[in-house]
Amino acid sequence: MIAIKMRFLAGRLHATPWGHHVNEGVVEYPPSLFRLLRSLIATARRACLNEVTEEQLRRIVAALRTPPEFHLPLAAVAHTRHYDNAHGTPKKQTDGKITVVDIPFFFDTFVALGPQDELSWVWHEANLDEADRVALATLLTALGTFGRAESWCEAELLGDGEVEGLSANLEINSLPFDSTTSLSGQETIRLLMPHEELDADKLMKVLETDTSTMRKNKQLEPTGTHWVTYARPAGILTPRQFSPERRRSKTKTVTLVAHYALDSTVLPLVQDSLPFAEQVRRALIRNRVDTSHSEAITGKLTDGTPLEGHEHAHYFPTDEDHDGRIDHITIYAPRGFDEGDLEALGSLRTIFRSGNRPEVRMVLTGLGGQEMLSDVSIFGKEVSIFAEARRWRSVTPFSLPRFPNRGGGKPPRPRDLPEGQLIRELKNRGLPEPVSIKRVKGYQVEGRPLVRWLEFHTTRYNGTKGNGLAGFEIEFPEPVRGPIAVGFACHFGLGLFLPVS
Repeated sequence: MIAIKMRFLAGRLHATPWGHHVNEGVVEYPPSLFRLLRSLIATARRACLNEVTEEQLRRIVAALRTPPEFHLPLAAVAHTRHYDNAHGTPKKQTDGKITVVDIPFFFDTFVALGPQDELSWVWHEANLDEADRVALATLLTALGTFGRAESWCEAELLGDGEVEGLSANLEINSLPFDSTTSLSGQETIRLLMPHEELDADKLMKVLETDTSTMRKNKQLEPTGTHWVTYARPAGILTPRQFSPERRRSKTKTVTLVAHYALDSTVLPLVQDSLPFAEQVRRALIRNRVDTSHSEAITGKLTDGTPLEGHEHAHYFPTDEDHDGRIDHITIYAPRGFDEGDLEALGSLRTIFRSGNRPEVRMVLTGLGGQEMLSDVSIFGKEVSIFAEARRWRSVTPFSLPRFPNRGGGKPPRPRDLPEGQLIRELKNRGLPEPVSIKRVKGYQVEGRPLVRWLEFHTTRYNGTKGNGLAGFEIEFPEPVRGPIAVGFACHFGLGLFLPVS
């Protein structure tokens, strides 16, 4: 028994049946034995001159001349169109311009398969000795393409153990049609085969016949061939959507963090942290396949109800080179991102901004799980939003979630003061109460002017905003791990703290 497996790496098998023009849009599925044997001979001549002798090639071709049986994976017929502008008809328009009309075009029809799908050829009665099997395996490894040059393929000869497993598990779904069997659920296709009774020399002569010679002799079909009707499952070429196979790690890891570097002729100011974070979130929502819903990215259920807790995505724009402009953004979701989220994160390239402001290009510099948290650094390796520290300082304003004034001229209650609201927000995040809280006026890095909290944009696109702004430098009784972002719009860059080194 001889069995061959083929995979088409580009998901395309370009195989126009013998006697048809490529523009007819007809495909050959399963492929004909005549095509395989000619491909093996061509490969031997082209790539295996010193590895496969002529005698071995003859024995291999002779052993494979009987009609094989097939396992055909599900596939579809697809095509592309190629327009030949150089041979169109120039036509003068009423405004004097010349345009080209009646442009001829050509179909490129092919069988579309999944790149991981395997097409199998099986000869139950064929046999080769060990040396010839090695030669056949060498030819198949060197095959490279099958059909047209666009049909990149990997072919391999199955070993004895694999053949036994193949016999037990593989479904043969296409074989020569026998008039005694039913065609229920089947359809037929004609394939060109060499005559089985030809000896090895005549068979080689038939397979090596050049098509130009046949045209010169006005032959429609090669001498020494005949048509064999095959049955295959009806609808095996029905269009369907293929899902690309994903490589999965044996150890399942959850992606929590995506870190981007930003590039633009004019980067956003740190004061624009909130609107820029919202733009990134919107871009990710659009990037989801078919704009499907993601709770991690949106922070909402499918009916629009906001999620409780803070397990969904936080968007942290940061200024890592101390120039007062946002040059990085970290997206962190404690619940983790699913596969659709990862595709959206991976395809995030550009953020377009309104008001004739230049676009911001996004470069994904890090994507990972828990192990990556300590590697995401802000303001150098010593300072990270995921670091562990006792002292933390505001880099964006803490936007108060509650209105602090009781009205009627009454002073605010201590719990509603900015410090009181900060303590409550930290407690809600499971953090200890700070042992010291000191107000700071704004965002400032060395060598740059102070950016007061009032200069930050603190109103969301939906019109909501907090109830006042404040900034702090706080100290905990013991080191705590970041990120620390609390208060209104803390998922969009406000209320962010960084460790004080």
